Amino acid sequence: MNHRPPHPPLTPGELLHDRRTRRTGVYMDTIGGRVYLRPVGGGIEWTARPEHVTAPPSQPTQARSLS
Repeated sequence: MNHRPPHPPLTPGELLHDRRTRRTGVYMDTIGGRVYLRPVGGGIEWTARPEHVTAPPSQPTQARSLS
């Protein structure tokens, strides 16, 4: 019997963090129980297990350029 809570539904375009690879990517789809992510700036998709993806870590605030 599976006692894990169900994974919330994901929305294409949503940012997710793959804890296994420590990469943040754009959610594309879930096929065959694998989550497909693409790098934020574009590039080759990679797959992750649903239990390895989370909301992305908060981004540090960067200093604004004054020029």
